[in-house]
Amino acid sequence: MSLTSTLRGLVERSSSQTFRRSFAVILVAEAVTIGVAWLLLGFGISRWLSTRSAQVVTISQQAAAASDWSLVDKVPKDRDSALFQSYAKQLKALSNKYFPRDEGDVYLAIVERGEEYRVDPFDPHWMDYAGKANEWEVAAYATGKTTHNAQPYSDESGTYLGAFTPIFRGSKVVGVVAAEYDSATLGELEGLVKNAFWLSLLPAALIALIVAWLLAGMFVEPMEVFRQIQEAASAEDRAALGAGAPGRLALLTPKERECADLVARALENKEIAETLHMGSETVKTHIANILSKTGLKNRVAVAVEVVAASRR
Repeated sequence: MSLTSTLRGLVERSSSQTFRRSFAVILVAEAVTIGVAWLLLGFGISRWLSTRSAQVVTISQQAAAASDWSLVDKVPKDRDSALFQSYAKQLKALSNKYFPRDEGDVYLAIVERGEEYRVDPFDPHWMDYAGKANEWEVAAYATGKTTHNAQPYSDESGTYLGAFTPIFRGSKVVGVVAAEYDSATLGELEGLVKNAFWLSLLPAALIALIVAWLLAGMFVEPMEVFRQIQEAASAEDRAALGAGAPGRLALLTPKERECADLVARALENKEIAETLHMGSETVKTHIANILSKTGLKNRVAVAVEVVAASRR
């Protein structure tokens, strides 16, 4: 097959209704699939956050009730102390209990003039300065109730989902027991999936284009035959019908007429040969004779003529 005929076939196929409809249907199906996957991702993340939020609140409250933390504001910030060691040991045990896979921890924190200092279970030397206190710690001090963030928050040490239960000495809030899940992995996963979503749009369009082109290759010729058969009742055909013209097919032999009828049914040469129990070469000869005797240019024209003859 020459390059010119190949290009002509590509153009004809891509301009067919079969191609356009197939491309549209496949593209819509891919868009729906990707959209559903996006919604399921969002639903899964929301469900994870809701479950973890409830769990981390429970952990914070249980950890606050597990010991007397009321002297947390007395822990020296610049040197080691027995009180610090005692608190750090208890916090480490609680962290291992509630976060056995190291996906989070339990710690104590105090807020002074908007700054946070914490007793970290895994840094047993001094009360660590952790920067500016987050809004939930401040709210726990102000309300005297457990607070938590429903969405992951980030600071210089990572991304977390946390809950903060106030510690009282008398009626005064002197600190908070914090429990945090490390949600950085979730955030990274969400980012990767969202990037993959946008990057998948171009391959999806290309796949739709290729599949539609292949489908058009399988069905474009039969569809064009049927379309032209639908249009066969032209003014010329009606005029011929009114005049009672015998039509071009009267020039054919019985076998050639049988071949013409099967061509009108959009059968390929191999299928015609099987139907009429003859060789493929014989079918080719009959088709050539049909075109020669009738003056028709191609198989589509033969199909149109068969329909016109049946009407006559």
